Amino acid sequence: MNARWMIPAMALAVSTATMATAQTATPPVASARTSGVATFDQAPPTPPTPPAPPAPAAAAAPQAPPAPRSPQAPRVPRATTGEAPSPDERPRMRGQLINLRLEFIVSDQIGTAAPVRKTVMMNVADGESGRIRTNAEVARNKAWTTVPLSVDAYPTIEGAKIRLRASLEYQLLSEAPGPDLPAGRTSMTQSVTALLNDGVSTVLCQSADPLTDRKVTLEVKATIIR
Repeated sequence: MNARWMIPAMALAVSTATMATAQTATPPVASARTSGVATFDQAPPTPPTPPAPPAPAAAAAPQAPPAPRSPQAPRVPRATTGEAPSPDERPRMRGQLINLRLEFIVSDQIGTAAPVRKTVMMNVADGESGRIRTNAEVARNKAWTTVPLSVDAYPTIEGAKIRLRASLEYQLLSEAPGPDLPAGRTSMTQSVTALLNDGVSTVLCQSADPLTDRKVTLEVKATIIR
């Protein structure tokens, strides 16, 4: 082949190869000339979403103060058996190691007649109690009638005085004093607390019969025996 023909042919081949390389390197462009908007094959990457800030911690609700405890009832002392002691078993204050002689005089008087006296005597320790019971059976209206005479005493020495609590139970059998008043029986109960002097007689009380002018007097003399 002639050299003059080889040079133009080589130039044509180089030109063709250059155009093909330019078409390959150019990015594809959508044919959007008719609309006037350029469209690319790949959309730009979406920027990452920033993380949401942490929510503030909720304020802790204030707790109510604890309710005060109710006071507990005092414990009851128990005996060795596990049960509460009875009132008779509870310790109590004892009196002095001294006896008192109590002389009770019951005077039963009707009108202006001489009184009938009955004497009851007992020795009782300081702070203790004494009791005397006497019953008499009397035939009345074809039946037996009980006539009681009872005396109870509770003496206590307090300094130079004697505190005495005494009671009397007595019954009066009365005949008919007149046509308008029938015969009957009167029950009498006396109870009194008094301060006494050592060795001095004191009238504690006096009762009257509601049907007649009969009266009953209770007198006592307390003597400290040392």
